[in-house]
Amino acid sequence: MSNQTVAGVDWAGGRWLAVVIDGNEIDCYLERNLESLWESSTEFDQILIDIPIGLPDNKETLAKREELDSLARSVTGKSSSVFPVPSRDACEEARKGADYETVVQKNKDDLNKGLSKQSYYIAPAIGEVDALLRDTDTAKETVREAHPEVCFRGLLENQLEHSKNSAQGVGERLKALNRHLENPGVVFEQLCRALVDEPAEITVDDVMDALGLCVVASCSEEELRTLSEEPSEDSEGIPMEMVYCSKEPLG
Repeated sequence: MSNQTVAGVDWAGGRWLAVVIDGNEIDCYLERNLESLWESSTEFDQILIDIPIGLPDNKETLAKREELDSLARSVTGKSSSVFPVPSRDACEEARKGADYETVVQKNKDDLNKGLSKQSYYIAPAIGEVDALLRDTDTAKETVREAHPEVCFRGLLENQLEHSKNSAQGVGERLKALNRHLENPGVVFEQLCRALVDEPAEITVDDVMDALGLCVVASCSEEELRTLSEEPSEDSEGIPMEMVYCSKEPLG
């Protein structure tokens, strides 16, 4: 592990689950909102988050976002793990508590597309991240998008064969982490134990995803890559990219 302070963040149980590496220490935290994590006393060198960053709001930016998401589906071989991203205004409506029909209509107005329930349920979290990046310049430099399946694909240096919800899938992902983290199984157990008394319902794959992103965030700048290699930007100048670590480029 590096001497930097980094985090992998996952939206889990209606809260933000952050796995943090601070030097040689690793721990996890649950926060009700992302701003609380950002404004903590810890100064992060990098935060990787499993939330779409770089949002569409018209035909042009939609094409850019869909190109990135299509590449992620191709790299992972799992089309269902990458869902369509709502428009910026649709996410903002959802963040304010708008119902499904209202958010769908806003997405149709912006992108001429409907919206799945899955996308609707995650839209408030997407809007929260987007608002932080637009309001805070330092966050725009520190918080980046990463997809767990892309990250584990890069760390394993091979295609993942098993679902993250299976015992085989957990073992496969621990194997991927073994190249970059000492005793990943022990670390994984410690993180799960630390969450025993938390009120939110956190699943095993939530912890694994956040841990994977955190390990990737701890990789050296020379090891880090992005999908796409030359990221496009949305209308707010926010990059559309997915960060991962791999000896060779994916895709």
